[in-house]
Amino acid sequence: MKILQQNTLILIIILWVFLSNIMCSSDAQPKIDAGIDGCSACGMGIDEVNQACGYFIENDFNPFCSTGCLLKTIDRRKKQGEPRPDRIFFADYLGTGLLPAKSVTFLVTEHIPSVMGWGYISFADPDQAREHKKYEDETIVDWIGLRTLKGDPDRTIRIIFTAEGTVPPVTELSRDELVLFELRGPELKQDLTVVIRGYEEIGKITIPSSGDTKWVRLLATKPGAGFAFVEPNTNKIYGQIRVTGAHTLEEEEM
Repeated sequence: MKILQQNTLILIIILWVFLSNIMCSSDAQPKIDAGIDGCSACGMGIDEVNQACGYFIENDFNPFCSTGCLLKTIDRRKKQGEPRPDRIFFADYLGTGLLPAKSVTFLVTEHIPSVMGWGYISFADPDQAREHKKYEDETIVDWIGLRTLKGDPDRTIRIIFTAEGTVPPVTELSRDELVLFELRGPELKQDLTVVIRGYEEIGKITIPSSGDTKWVRLLATKPGAGFAFVEPNTNKIYGQIRVTGAHTLEEEEM
């Protein structure tokens, strides 16, 4: 009996240590050391920590010298079917440390020197991002907006607009797919303005009646069948978009 109790106690201790390590790893606040850590994409030593970033893959933290290197790596992993990052962090340009992706605002600029010349500067405070915006060609976005604007599209989809609707009438997308829409209306009598219901953040889209192409990027972050190209003044639906897949990455992995 005494031996059994000792073995049970040992097993409990081992289990406790194992679970503690998992919890510590998953909750750990990442840190990047200047001059010591190197970029997981390009191999360059990380010197400017205020432009660095990184993500966790199965509790292993992968540092990057720049947002551009991280974004390029995520696009590559997605195309190759590799596991996606568990958590993504970006440094505050003003030096307050690494922050979760959802807490960061990005300034896309060619007027502030950036690591590797990518032109992506991240801020903890959205007001600071706006204060640093000085030129018309600069853009302020969140992480989803940056992926949409600068990510490598998974595919290009052509949609033709007519007075009756779109060809094809329904466009099928997969969750987390970045698509480049090639929108044309060669038979339209006048320019047509639409929005994408459910993705209103894209804004108004004007399809020229000249037949010229309107290019629009969309990152399919919201699964569902209720999305559509809608004329905002009349609420007329011209075509539908269906996004398949789980609502969360956790559901997808089950």
